[in-house]
Amino acid sequence: MKKIILTTCVIVLSICLVQAQTTDKSPKQETLHVKLKDGAKPDIYVDGKKFDFPLDLLDTDRIESVDVIKGKMAIKEYNSKHGVIIITTKKKELKVNEPQPQVKVIDYADIKKTPKIIIDKKNSSQEVLNKLSPDDIESIKVIKDEQAVKKYNAPNGVIIITTKKGNKE
Repeated sequence: MKKIILTTCVIVLSICLVQAQTTDKSPKQETLHVKLKDGAKPDIYVDGKKFDFPLDLLDTDRIESVDVIKGKMAIKEYNSKHGVIIITTKKKELKVNEPQPQVKVIDYADIKKTPKIIIDKKNSSQEVLNKLSPDDIESIKVIKDEQAVKKYNAPNGVIIITTKKGNKE
């Protein structure tokens, strides 16, 4: 009888240990909670750029890391007495067969109707624009109508592109 009770206890104990080691494989939805002092409004930077919108607009699945800087360091580096929240997002990796996004000028079949293209303060062409990676673009500005004619002598408008590399020069 003692052997049966002992064997039963060992079996029950081993089942309990196995069940305790199994993990919940259901996906957990994480949310970003930021608790602030009354009246404090820290500056928020997402991928190095100031973010002037509510944090609720951020997709928490895309956040890689969150850093908080406060006190003297926040004042010294960011001139922010209420602190700084720095959010880094995950970089999207393009798959091998996935097409790269491209910037295209519509109606470029007729060369006379194409806008003037300026990349990093130099006249450029549609071919150079097509080879330019969207990840390398810092900003795009479009000027049209009278302002394009007066300033750039371009009756069909101007596309001014500043690359991240060109912005540092």
